[in-house]
Amino acid sequence: MKRCEVKVVDYRTSNLLSITKALQSAGAEVELVDTSDEINKAERLVLPGVGAFGAAMRNIDALGIRQALRNFGLSGRPMIGICLGMQLLFDVSFEMGVNDGLSLIPGEVVAFSKNGLPGPSLKIPHMGWNQVDFNRPSRLLAGVDNHEYAYFVHSYYAKAIDQDVVGSTTYGVNFPAVVERDNVFGIQFHPEKSQSYGLRILENFLEA
Repeated sequence: MKRCEVKVVDYRTSNLLSITKALQSAGAEVELVDTSDEINKAERLVLPGVGAFGAAMRNIDALGIRQALRNFGLSGRPMIGICLGMQLLFDVSFEMGVNDGLSLIPGEVVAFSKNGLPGPSLKIPHMGWNQVDFNRPSRLLAGVDNHEYAYFVHSYYAKAIDQDVVGSTTYGVNFPAVVERDNVFGIQFHPEKSQSYGLRILENFLEA
């Protein structure tokens, strides 16, 4: 596969080394970026993330890149959010207060416990391997087997409209594992920890 350039957004809340190595293994030439100008010039953009939604958006605002991220998502160029980065693509999160997201995908991010969960056997955070079931065809899932396992670590999940959900899983409640709206993609699990399954999804993003 022809190597392509990918910009990874460094907004100070991610383990950038692991996702950088995974993207390089998938065939990308990776550059870390943290300014609006660098984001504007990107061909493909990765928004990773580990931690809390509110803290992430505060860091994004402190760097002055919120609008640049929105503009990129609306530009037609491929963009993917990973784990917390996927959640940031939505309208709002209720993690530690009410925090506005990037509003690139309609929906909200809620705690597992908001629906009367967890039960006595449901541990938070959700951590471990879960099957991802396909909801509809997606460029991101091309060549990937249905019902394969991916590795998740999170305490909040996105509630999206059905047409944007291309893969889902269940942990007390059914929730989106993979979303796609035009050129904007999101995966709730960690592709860099999901072995060949995660690597193929990153390869598909590079070919988008």
